[in-house]
Amino acid sequence: MFEATHLYCMTLPIGMTGGRQIDGKYQILLFENEADYIKEGGPPGSAGVFMGDKGIIMVPLTSLGVRLVGKTYVLDRDKTNKTLPHEITHQLTPNPFFEAGSRGWFTEGLAEYVAVTPYTMGTYGVQVNLNALKEYVTAYGKGGTGGRNLGKEIRINSLKPFFFQDYRTFVANANQTYGISALLVYYFFHFDGDGDAKRVKAFLVALHEGKTDEAAITVLLDGRSYEELEKEIAEKWKRKGITFTFGG
Repeated sequence: MFEATHLYCMTLPIGMTGGRQIDGKYQILLFENEADYIKEGGPPGSAGVFMGDKGIIMVPLTSLGVRLVGKTYVLDRDKTNKTLPHEITHQLTPNPFFEAGSRGWFTEGLAEYVAVTPYTMGTYGVQVNLNALKEYVTAYGKGGTGGRNLGKEIRINSLKPFFFQDYRTFVANANQTYGISALLVYYFFHFDGDGDAKRVKAFLVALHEGKTDEAAITVLLDGRSYEELEKEIAEKWKRKGITFTFGG
């Protein structure tokens, strides 16, 4: 999973060049029990964490979709293993992507996008990640192994405050914000414009150039008003069976 997720992230055409290596390796710490995880700084109640200041991922084994049988860990098919790819995506995300205007909706949406892509025996099923994403956001995920359960009718006040909310506010309602962000990232990758991700790529280039907040989002809008973009998002997702309602 480590190598496959790294390859998946690096082949995304969005400049995933982040990450800090020590002796040529990315640092991922796995903990046999939650107590040791918390002792080393893991947030209580969390499934895993990427510590950006250190460039380190910490995850308790209980979050990896495995269970202890005797002295050996085996795959537990009743549990999800999406925590590790979610955190690996954060680790490989360039620092500029965490700036205002992107941090939250894009960084978490991107990590969700990667993490919910079906993974089997070292391979990510990129061609079927749309259905997996819809199941994850609207219900409890494939096989009921975890999901946001937002339903197929999603309400959001408007895009502008969603894009610019501070991160503390964003994570305070993580179930909703992470799910919506995953749908937004999918939209910009696959549905926006000609489906070539041209605008989101330009947005990320702008972040690399030091643009943040309104300046960066202006690139993403590409001449559209927020209302026009909301209409486009609603129309495209409606065709896929999800109703977006903005302003309510």
